[in-house]
Amino acid sequence: MKSAIRYIILAVSAAILAFITGTVLAPSIFRTPRFISSIGAASAPVTVPDVTGLSRQDAQRSIESANLILAGQWSEYGPMETMGSVIRQDPPSGAMTPRGAPVSIFWNIGPLYRPYYPDSLLGLFAVEAEEEIADWQLYSIGRSWVPHPSIPEGMVIGVSPRQYDSLSVTTPVRLLVSTGWDGIPRFMGLPVTDALEIAENSNLILVIEERLTGDILQDGMVIEQMIPAGSRYTPGDSIRLVVGKIDNEWGTW
Repeated sequence: MKSAIRYIILAVSAAILAFITGTVLAPSIFRTPRFISSIGAASAPVTVPDVTGLSRQDAQRSIESANLILAGQWSEYGPMETMGSVIRQDPPSGAMTPRGAPVSIFWNIGPLYRPYYPDSLLGLFAVEAEEEIADWQLYSIGRSWVPHPSIPEGMVIGVSPRQYDSLSVTTPVRLLVSTGWDGIPRFMGLPVTDALEIAENSNLILVIEERLTGDILQDGMVIEQMIPAGSRYTPGDSIRLVVGKIDNEWGTW
């Protein structure tokens, strides 16, 4: 009987002690834990820097200095004044983000349309024309070749497209280039000064005959060629041309 009472007393005492212990210690044991990271302060968030207006190189340095990573560089069309600089970023400046998080930048490649003057390319050699196209920040898709009886080999005789003033940077420019001419050049329709220059380059001698004309547009122009263009010739041959001349008394009242 005494053993049973003693057992009951011990059990009650243990229960009371366990209750007291739980009441006192549980709050300190089960409160929200505070973890100490193995990298310490490196786990704290950082502020995204403002890189708009910077060059891509400077933007990358600024992002990496803030313990972030440059994730992507995307191009966008924009005004010429800010060409080459960052015009937008993601995340935006001032945002809080974990260290090592990615940041994307969008940089300005300039206006969609650039100045374009195709007629100024005519008469240039192909290499010079392509340099001019590059100066306009446009690009050439290549050359097409065609024989021409009066334009020297390698010179531009046509440009595509032929729209004026401006052209989209997405539209390529193609040049039509002369391959020269094996036979006698075509002098018809040329000013006599141009005909003389072409004849000198082709090692030909021109015999020029003037003919009175009432058409002012024919004054000083080759209106007849005795040997057709493309005919075979030997250097030093003579070619007779007829050049129009306005009669000074033509049309007087």
